[in-house]
Amino acid sequence: MAHKDLYIVDNSIPECSVKKYLNDWCAISRQMDIATGYFEIGGLLELDGKWQNLEKIRIILGSELTKRTREIIEETKNYFLKGLDKSVEDEKDKNEFLSGTHAVLDALKSGKIECRVFDKNKFHAKAFITYFREDYHKQFPSSMNVPSGYALVGSSNFTGAGLTKNIELDVQIAHNVEALQEWFDKHWGEAADITEAVLSTIENHCREYSPYQVYLKSMYDYFKNYEQTVSDWEKNNSLVFSQLSQYQRDGYNTLLRIAEKYRGAFLCDGVGLGKTYVGMMLIERLLYKEHKNVVLIVPAATRLPVWEAAIRRYMPGLIDGFLPFIVK
Repeated sequence: MAHKDLYIVDNSIPECSVKKYLNDWCAISRQMDIATGYFEIGGLLELDGKWQNLEKIRIILGSELTKRTREIIEETKNYFLKGLDKSVEDEKDKNEFLSGTHAVLDALKSGKIECRVFDKNKFHAKAFITYFREDYHKQFPSSMNVPSGYALVGSSNFTGAGLTKNIELDVQIAHNVEALQEWFDKHWGEAADITEAVLSTIENHCREYSPYQVYLKSMYDYFKNYEQTVSDWEKNNSLVFSQLSQYQRDGYNTLLRIAEKYRGAFLCDGVGLGKTYVGMMLIERLLYKEHKNVVLIVPAATRLPVWEAAIRRYMPGLIDGFLPFIVK
């Protein structure tokens, strides 16, 4: 959108979007400086294939806080990193393999992209400032006054929506850009470096995992809500609980949870995993804690002595006592 020498960039149409201008400038610039209130991975991904032509990208994030203390600096950094982390997670919904993100990681590692947070005073600036390549200047006659770069100053943050969707108000500046470059240099020198923290945040989403690690994570997510239901009774009154291995305790807790939901449960562990001991734990609980009637049915006659021996060892009172317990 143009009116004489005033160019307004507002994302109202693709030809008048911040993305379009920045993509064009990446082809003729050696450096881009960005001042923004928010930084999302989508900002760089919108320029993927274009920003790589630049030699340097410097990003200053603004702080809404005004006190310069170690705690405030850390709080400010964490605030922006939390937003960046969420933006990478959201990006996965439309870009499952995070295409273009590895190039960002390489640029952060090499120093091609640097990030700082201005935490000295409240910083609310939004600007995109470029520095033209020398070979771009050489194509013009020496008598021609070619600017050192272009800039957009206005309301756009360095986010996917800020570059493409939001109705913004940015003004293109093509004269006296040197003043803006000096302004950025001044604030860049006073800002705190958070490049490593930004790198780490994005890297967490792009780390490659082995099939075994994927399996473990899947099992963790599957079982993470399976809370153990160990009460004071198991810890202080049970004779059997202390004899169980952890996986047997897990089985015991799982049986209780399933039985509570479905009014019954099956324990189908393989041979040698201690089904007898888990069964003993359940019998003890039902009798001594819940005061219920228990019937133990042993289908194979050869297994009856095994159960009787286990009961006599851990709960001898069941065999000859007066508890409501029957073995058949």
